[in-house]
Amino acid sequence: MIIQKKYFIEKKMILLTGEYDGYGKLCARVMAGGASFLVDRSPLQLLDDTLTYIGFDLRGAMASAKLILGERSRCPIIVNPYLGICLFPNKSPHKADCIWFNPDHIVRTIAMGLKTEVELSNGHSIIVDSRLTYMNNKIHRANQLLQIAMKRGNQPGPIHFYLEPPKRHNLTKEKTGKYNFSTLEENQK
Repeated sequence: MIIQKKYFIEKKMILLTGEYDGYGKLCARVMAGGASFLVDRSPLQLLDDTLTYIGFDLRGAMASAKLILGERSRCPIIVNPYLGICLFPNKSPHKADCIWFNPDHIVRTIAMGLKTEVELSNGHSIIVDSRLTYMNNKIHRANQLLQIAMKRGNQPGPIHFYLEPPKRHNLTKEKTGKYNFSTLEENQK
């Protein structure tokens, strides 16, 4: 079995999960398009590698997602904002068997009692230990996170800021040795 040393998450990646190699090391099993392969990194390391490669990190992506969505755990994360790639975990990301899904590649979800069959864009399907409502909520939250983040990224501030020229005020040092920031506070009232 060939194990890839490096891999960066791309648009065609459908899912990734943990899998132990022949030596007992946790690696990432990646399904991309019609292929499946092992990467010599844990799933969380692989996510962090991808984010670091483009100037971000996993801790920041997780913290941002929690802040934007108001959730505390098992949040989706944006793995590549430039390509619009958002993934969500089906359980705690710290568990080796956690599956990170790319919602763009989920065709349909089907209830199977307490489990859910997830039909994927490559014609395969996978059965996960999650209820249908839970899976559908996770898909929805991932799409919502990406939509909110993209909107904020394309229009980061109030429009009037661009239409109104900023008021000029010189900050001067007072006799006490402090700058006169208090005049700015008065302008905000």
